[in-house]
Amino acid sequence: MKKRVDSLTRIGKLASQMHDLGRWRLSAIQHEQACLSDDLRAVLEALETGELAYGAQAKLSARRVRALQKRLDALAHESERVSRAARVHGVRAKLAEQAAETAGKAWREHEARKDLAEIVERTLIKRDASQG
Repeated sequence: MKKRVDSLTRIGKLASQMHDLGRWRLSAIQHEQACLSDDLRAVLEALETGELAYGAQAKLSARRVRALQKRLDALAHESERVSRAARVHGVRAKLAEQAAETAGKAWREHEARKDLAEIVERTLIKRDASQG
């Protein structure tokens, strides 16, 4: 039973670490999305001012805009996937924590009953020895 408690505790710690890792990854994705959005905004502003509106520069700018937009779309999908995974790991961590608490309580109760049985047994042995 002690092994089960230890195992559940380790599972809970691992799930919690996975949850933290997922939250960190989600934060990194959101930061990258913000940087790419700023880059896209800068390119669009440059196009609006007319600096890059014509010729070869316009073609390169359009390519850059498409590349930034594709990356932003990919990050949005990845963000959703990572967010879902982080939630799943959070739920697993909570469930493992609750299971470890329940198993720990059951193990402590089992140990207390075992100790009580030993005390009763020793008391009975002493009583029989003093009567006999």
